[in-house]
Amino acid sequence: MIATDVTVAADDAGQDRECPGRRERKKLRTRRALRSAALERARVQGPAAFTVEEICADVDIAPRTFFNHFPSKDAVLFDWDGAALAELTGEVRDRAGGSPLAAATAVVGELAAALTTSPIWHRQLELLRAHPELHGRIAHVGRAVEDALALGLAAREGATVPALDHRVAAAAAMAVLQVAISAWLADPAGPDPRAVHDDVLVRARDAFASLPPPGQGAGGP
Repeated sequence: MIATDVTVAADDAGQDRECPGRRERKKLRTRRALRSAALERARVQGPAAFTVEEICADVDIAPRTFFNHFPSKDAVLFDWDGAALAELTGEVRDRAGGSPLAAATAVVGELAAALTTSPIWHRQLELLRAHPELHGRIAHVGRAVEDALALGLAAREGATVPALDHRVAAAAAMAVLQVAISAWLADPAGPDPRAVHDDVLVRARDAFASLPPPGQGAGGP
C-alpha cells in the first residue's frame, strides 16, 4: 500500500524545471526549503506536532510568507502546487501523436524516473512508512495528478473538459505508474525506473489485449 500511494507524492519531481525569472527561482527554492524543513519536523516530532511557525523559523522567513507557498500545514508535506500540476497538463497537451493513453503513459514514464531520483520523494516515503495514517493525504494528491493528466489529454483535442476516454487513459497511466514504482522499490538491484515502467506497460497492454469482448464472460466462446 505504501509503495502505490507514494508514487505521486513529490512535486519536487514535477518542479525540476527551468524557472523563467529570478523571482520564480527564489519562490521555488523557498517552497522546497519549507517542504524539507516540514519533513524533518514531521520525522522528529510527528506530522501533527510541528507548527507553521517552527518550519518558518527553520527556513528564516516570516510565518505569513508560508501561505504564499502552501494553503495549509497539511499541504506542505505532500501536495503539488498549481504550477507543477499545470506543467504536467502542458506536457501531456504538447505530446505529439499517438492515442490519449500513449501520450499519458509517455509523460508518466518520465515522471517515474524523476520521482525515484528525488531526495524529497524518498523522505516522503520514509514518513509514510512511519505514519500510515497519512495515506489519505496521498490519495488526494494522486487524484489531483490524475486530473491534471486528463486535462492535458482533453487539451490535445481542443477541449476544456476531459471526456470519458481521457479520464480512462489518465487513470490507466496512473495505475501503470503505481505498479512500476512498487516493482522498482521491491527490487534491491535498483533497476532503471524507466525500464521498469516500460516493462509494466507491456504487461498491462498484454493483459488488456487478453480481455474478451464486452458482455462476453471469460468462459464464453
